[in-house]
Order: sequence, then C-alpha cells, then structure tokens
Amino acid sequence: MVNNFDVQIVLFLNQFVGRHVLFAKLVGLIPATNLLEGGVLVLLIWLVLFDRNRPGQLRTGFELLLGSAFFSLLATLIARGLALSLPFRARPINTPSLHLMVTANGGPPLINWSSFPSDHATLFFALATGILMVSRRMGWLAFAWVSLVCSTLVCFGIHWPTDIFAGAVLGVSFAQMARIPVFREFARRTITNWYQNHSPLFFAALFLWSYETVVLYDDLRQLLMRIAHSFRI
Repeated sequence: MVNNFDVQIVLFLNQFVGRHVLFAKLVGLIPATNLLEGGVLVLLIWLVLFDRNRPGQLRTGFELLLGSAFFSLLATLIARGLALSLPFRARPINTPSLHLMVTANGGPPLINWSSFPSDHATLFFALATGILMVSRRMGWLAFAWVSLVCSTLVCFGIHWPTDIFAGAVLGVSFAQMARIPVFREFARRTITNWYQNHSPLFFAALFLWSYETVVLYDDLRQLLMRIAHSFRI
C-alpha cells in the first residue's frame, strides 16, 4: 500500500530532521504534545463561539461550528474503524528500508496501529472546517495550523501523505453534514435551549468535549477498550 509518491515526500521532509537538529527538536514538539496539536484548535473554537459585539451571546452560525464538532467525532470513529478493517499499513517510522531520521520528540512508533487513514487529520480538518464556516479569518488560520501539524506527522514518519489526504477528505466531508437544514435547525434549537436554560450543563459538556479533543479522545478509547475487554471475559 506504499507508493513512490508517499516515499518521496516522506524522504524530502525527513531530510530536514537530520540537517537542522534544533529545528527538528522544536518542530518535533508538535506531534509529541497534545496541547500543540488539538489545543490550538480548541482555543480557536472557543474564540469564535461567542459574539464579540454581543457579550454573552453565541456567534451567528454557532450551530454549524458545534455541529461540525459533533460530526468530527463521528468521522474520527469511522477513520479508526477503517484503519482496523482495511489491510494493515505500516507507518514510515516503522519501515526500516527508509532509514528515517527521528528525534526524541518525534512521537510514538505505533507499531500495532495501521496508519491509513489518519484519524488525526480527520479530526483536525473537520474542526478547521467548522471554524471556517463561522469565521473566514480564524478558519484559514485553523487550516494553516492543521496543515503544519499534519506536515510534522509526515516529516517524522508517523503518517504517509496519502494517510493525511484521506483523513482530510473524510473530515471535511463529514463537517459539511452540519449544513444539512434539518440537522442545523435541530442543533440550533437544542444548543440555544441548553445555553439559555441549562448553562451549567452546556459549559460542562463543552469543557469535557474540549478536554477529550485536546487529548485526542485517548481516555475515551481506553475506556471503550476496557469495556469491550470486560465483556469478552
């Protein structure tokens, strides 16, 4: 499942790791730190969620932003399901013939995790799409950051370029489902009701979602795996 296109791009980006050690260490902090990966996107989402000209009011189009956040989770689950069901694809970092240069910050080898498609790219591009739906300036900033994050995943051999591309297509496509009129109206009414009448619940749920997004739903995955293991026993 590896083609020359993937190999050439990985080798091109990875060469900078060996040539510029300080640069590699600094850039390597991105894939090694959840705060830099998902934390920046969550920060942008909170910044665009509320209207600056109307204190205490949700921004126009908030249902698109939070709706895309919901579909980003669904898209990430599907990406993970595809990775488990499709033929296994080893990551560049686990392909000895490439002789990749890595740093201590380059991220885990993930030997037993298939790389295609990238659930990182799926989640991040879906969230960036949601931000773009309500704020063009913040949206393009989010896409620029996501592109940088995903480039580091390729640079350090954590993903192949086509892993990223497939994840991006999946994430952007699912985020568009927030535009469906029926869902959009349902989301607008439900979120407005929560925000106006049950604000503690609204902010608690938003905080919990923010935390899980920053840690890339690792706690949720661990919980589901433990539950599944318990039932198998």
